[in-house]
Amino acid sequence: MTNPDTGVQATPPTPSTQTTQTLRPRTTAVLLLAAVLPLIDSSLVNVLLPAIGHDLGAPESSAQLGVSGYMLAATAGIVVSTTCMRRYGARNVWIGSVLGFGLASALVGASATLPVFVAARALQGAACGFIMPAVQQIAADVVGREGMRAALATIGLPAVLAPAFGPLLGGVLVDAVGWRVLFLVNVPVAVISLLLARGVLPPGTGTRAPLGLGQALPGVLGMVGVLWAVSSLGTGSTGMILLTVVTAVGLLVVFCLADLRSAAPVLDVSLYRGRAFTTVMLLSLIVGAVFYGTLLSTSLHVQAGLGRPAWVAGVLLGVQGLGAWAARSLVKGPLASADAFPVIGAGLLMTAVGTLGVQAVTSWGTGAVTVATVSCLVRGLGIGACTLLTLSAAYDVVEDAQAPAVGAHTRLMLQIGGAFGTAIVGVWAGSALGLGLLVGTVALVGAAAAAGLWRLRCRTIDRYG
Repeated sequence: MTNPDTGVQATPPTPSTQTTQTLRPRTTAVLLLAAVLPLIDSSLVNVLLPAIGHDLGAPESSAQLGVSGYMLAATAGIVVSTTCMRRYGARNVWIGSVLGFGLASALVGASATLPVFVAARALQGAACGFIMPAVQQIAADVVGREGMRAALATIGLPAVLAPAFGPLLGGVLVDAVGWRVLFLVNVPVAVISLLLARGVLPPGTGTRAPLGLGQALPGVLGMVGVLWAVSSLGTGSTGMILLTVVTAVGLLVVFCLADLRSAAPVLDVSLYRGRAFTTVMLLSLIVGAVFYGTLLSTSLHVQAGLGRPAWVAGVLLGVQGLGAWAARSLVKGPLASADAFPVIGAGLLMTAVGTLGVQAVTSWGTGAVTVATVSCLVRGLGIGACTLLTLSAAYDVVEDAQAPAVGAHTRLMLQIGGAFGTAIVGVWAGSALGLGLLVGTVALVGAAAAAGLWRLRCRTIDRYG
């Protein structure tokens, strides 16, 4: 039963034949390959920009348009992904997005001029926006909401590992194979994924519901405007940023009002009427900000603050990735049946402690290396657990009919949070320890929200159970 005032599931849904299934190995491989596709490039591209700019005869600042265009197009794709899946089915959307991403990757790798590169990156981003919501919905169709924790502990793992390992991998490989190969490798990955998917994915016929792209337009423009403004902090005109924010918020209000009144909502924003769902989305926002903010803060602190080469930062982030891998084993093992929200809160606390440990290092020696390494491992365990569980927690507080919209909402919140986290770190003018304290405070706010939701769930179970 669900408390109508809070949206909190009082008792677990009754298992059925469908909901007790698990992902078969081949299905897991298909979804995992698709999940890896967009994360390879998004984690590598910042390291590749100098080589890309040099090869295309453009300054690095111009090549940066390929990053911005990708992010904004991905946001647009996420916004309309739910309504497209409702109309065409998750399987068909998945096939189209993986195929589109592979073709766009080939165009990026073959780019001879900057405009072609930027346009191809935007096409990649648009396809990327559809991939992960479709992956999550296909997984939910196979295992049900109750199986999403175990499923996302595997297919959601690239979201935790790629940003940690990607920069190191890109820095090592760009001189060895060139930046074009690192984009072209997506083509065989996409082909293999599509070939393996034959006869494996559940059929997705969709419905005759209206697509509603016109209805989605204010939401797309509003979300793109917010992300553009956030990513422009510290570099763009303050007046233009404020104007963009005001306009974007107005467009989002128009979109939300229309979505609430629509018989075929684009994003089903009525989900935010439930306190539990809103809290989970806040946690997604915080996790995204803390995760991506700490990636950048570690790199800047090690290189600018401690005077170490980029590969040292890459190794430390690799250790963090190992911690995240270990967290995945815990989520699928000893914590498989634990309530998600205490674990998310504990993960955020560990993330805060680990971040403070890294940022508190002021010199480089044996002791400092030990402190930084252990801190990154602890942070990896924490951020891995809370990221993987946040991806699945929203499925615990919605009904079956609302599940198709969950993937889009969690991806939007993680993306907005990541943009905020990197923007704040990028403009930070205080001390390294001060930045660590700021990140730790944000993580503590998230831990408090998770604890509050856990208490609310416990009270709801006592009351309605």
